[in-house]
Amino acid sequence: MQFIPIDDSSPTADVPYFGEARADDGWQGQGTTRSYGVLKSDVTKIFARLGGIVHCIQRGIYKIGEFERGGVRIDYSITGPSAQMLYGRLDVAALPVKKPKQRTNSREVLQNRMDKSLCMALYNVCQSLKAQWVLKQMNPAYVPLMPWLLVGDEKTLTELYGESSLPMLNAPAPENEEVVTGEFTVMEEEDEYQPLKTHTDEEVATIISNLQGLPRKRKRR
Repeated sequence: MQFIPIDDSSPTADVPYFGEARADDGWQGQGTTRSYGVLKSDVTKIFARLGGIVHCIQRGIYKIGEFERGGVRIDYSITGPSAQMLYGRLDVAALPVKKPKQRTNSREVLQNRMDKSLCMALYNVCQSLKAQWVLKQMNPAYVPLMPWLLVGDEKTLTELYGESSLPMLNAPAPENEEVVTGEFTVMEEEDEYQPLKTHTDEEVATIISNLQGLPRKRKRR
């Protein structure tokens, strides 16, 4: 399974190493004390508040260029406007960590840094999802969780947008641009689940058209 970032620049240019992330740049959760298990539960609850159901959270490693970054893959579903189930996938790559100097416990130190970086990543995901809920209250037409719906060959709307290949958009093809691809390796299967259904380009175009054309509910007096 492939993880494809939207931006095609170097991972080191995009994000700082864990431990060097600055609050002034918008990063949060550097010192969170919430555990990985608690944060997983937080993510599931916030997805539910946004109308989504989390089917599985897989922990693994994203190989982006020459870097290995811990992360998770979140499989979820939402109910479409015609009561159909729409499936999505949110890929989350934690900040890269610097390898410690060679010592007897260097492997333990590295794992501890990766665990903390992953918790920080999930903390930021929670904050971002909470912001989506707030945006929904201010913009009734906004549809949370839609950017990561699956289309066709296991790619999300966001990934297709990054490749300028969304069927419903007449965006010009990028010239002389390469997409950085990365490989996601599952470290542990934490939940058993059935393979998620994907949607064809035509189905997604119809879904988005329906979402945009939904009439607004009138308030009762």
